[in-house]
Amino acid sequence: MGFSVFQSYLGDVLHAISQALLAPDIILLIAFIVYALFCIGSVITEAVTERKNFKVSMPRFEADLMGASDSQIPEVVERSGLLNRQKMALLTVYDYRVLPGDALIALIKRLMAEEESNYDKIVGRNNTAAKIAPMLGLMGTLIPLGPGIGALSSGNITQLGSSLIIAFDTTVAGLAAAAVCLVIAKIRRNWYEDYMTALDSSMATMLQKIETMRESGQIKTEEPSDYSGIFAESLKKDKREKAEQGGRAGRAEDDAHDSDNHGPAPIPSNNLSPSDLDARQFEEGAD
Repeated sequence: MGFSVFQSYLGDVLHAISQALLAPDIILLIAFIVYALFCIGSVITEAVTERKNFKVSMPRFEADLMGASDSQIPEVVERSGLLNRQKMALLTVYDYRVLPGDALIALIKRLMAEEESNYDKIVGRNNTAAKIAPMLGLMGTLIPLGPGIGALSSGNITQLGSSLIIAFDTTVAGLAAAAVCLVIAKIRRNWYEDYMTALDSSMATMLQKIETMRESGQIKTEEPSDYSGIFAESLKKDKREKAEQGGRAGRAEDDAHDSDNHGPAPIPSNNLSPSDLDARQFEEGAD
């Protein structure tokens, strides 16, 4: 008798806990839906601002890099068609071409690891959302079914219908958010694998070029250069110029809008009557 009471008490505690989880579960599902919409916008932005700028032809770039002189290498990298982050990494390696071979290889590995870690974090967030969202959807399905079954046994069809609606809605929301995040993660993974393959090949070519220059005695300097810093400053300058151009374009549109609202400027009449104008025209003709 005592055990059955204790078991009933534990069941009531679990029921209370599960019902208390319904509201947080729905809130989290809404958050994941918002995150899925954010991912759609971010991947479109990434495709427009970054993916379309990735236009490198690796055989051509590697041939140009191997055939370039010491002073031409930064220019070859900057017009390669790689992403700006990849150009920065290559120029950083070239800046430290004075390092011994082992140190240079360690630098390349660190730069590659940083780039791969950055991509893994982005794809990892999408994958995590794709895994958690269906779990929340399943929780949102099962939690209201208990009260719904209880309502069915007592003949309360209204409560049963309400519980089933919540169950189906949470399931659909979880699956929709997971599907969006899964597709975006797949798209990004393909992009990033392409980027990493290009960067790996470029780093290998740059290392080979530096070793060739070292063997032929073309490396004259003993201090690191700052081509990567110069490139970073040029990127900041271009960004500022684009922002200024956008601001000027916006002000020009505002001025044009104000001009349209106020109409054309009036022509000054100098307060002359028609007779005065006729007299002035006669005097000008006489002169």
